[in-house]
Amino acid sequence: MHFTFAIFFAVLYCVVAEYWPKIKLWQGVAFGIVLDILFHVIIMPAMGVVPAPWNQPFGEHFSEFFGHILWLWSIELVRRDLRNRITGEPDAEYPVTAR
Repeated sequence: MHFTFAIFFAVLYCVVAEYWPKIKLWQGVAFGIVLDILFHVIIMPAMGVVPAPWNQPFGEHFSEFFGHILWLWSIELVRRDLRNRITGEPDAEYPVTAR
């Protein structure tokens, strides 16, 4: 399940970044924080998959929070590099200057 989650949201992030650049806020870090709060603090406790957030150890929140940040940041670095290598151009919101 974890791999499916990671792959789905990584691909979603990359596709949405082409059409809605604001998703790349702080090089993807904001999206990682939103996913962490949405899933680990709201959805999973509501489903009963994990205990309520206040019953979880601080280390769990710390690990998931920074893990999601690092995960999305690394996805943004790879996405940007691959896009540049494949198209030879920067992201769409940056104008290409005359060479």
